[in-house]
Amino acid sequence: MRKHIIVLICLSVFVFSCDDKSSTETVVETQEEIASRTISQNDIESLRYTEFELSSDSEKAVTDWQKFQELLKQTDFLKKADLSFFGGDRLLLTTFFQELTVEMPQKLKTNEIMARMVVLETKAQKLNSLLRLDNIPKADRLLAVKEYLVALSNLKLQINKKFEYDKNKALMTDF
Repeated sequence: MRKHIIVLICLSVFVFSCDDKSSTETVVETQEEIASRTISQNDIESLRYTEFELSSDSEKAVTDWQKFQELLKQTDFLKKADLSFFGGDRLLLTTFFQELTVEMPQKLKTNEIMARMVVLETKAQKLNSLLRLDNIPKADRLLAVKEYLVALSNLKLQINKKFEYDKNKALMTDF
């Protein structure tokens, strides 16, 4: 008898605690809210930094460096707000940078250039981390894009400096 009463009390509690109203709410985002989180091409174009291009000697040196050419293409896509490469799988990005370093032409493997490569990879990994999370403010993600672009520009500058130094050194030995 006691068991029946306890079972009835438990069932009563369960039945009365159930609410017939649905507690799920549909969250509708406005176009403005989506735009406030999404990085656009205009946002990237508005970033202010000094962008260095490769000199003709540097261009020749990296022509056969396929991974570097792919990195430049992906950076062009990034500038057009296509974040898929940098916001994709972390393992793919890590593998890409390992291959980029391994395939680097021997004449570019100086301490200065290798240091810029490490910085570039670090900034790319940071960008990847921030792009993969939805709760990161747009301003922080844009700052990470800028840091990556600055790191790539610094790498290009260091490659240019290497060839300028080599050219000046050759001129000095001719005297």
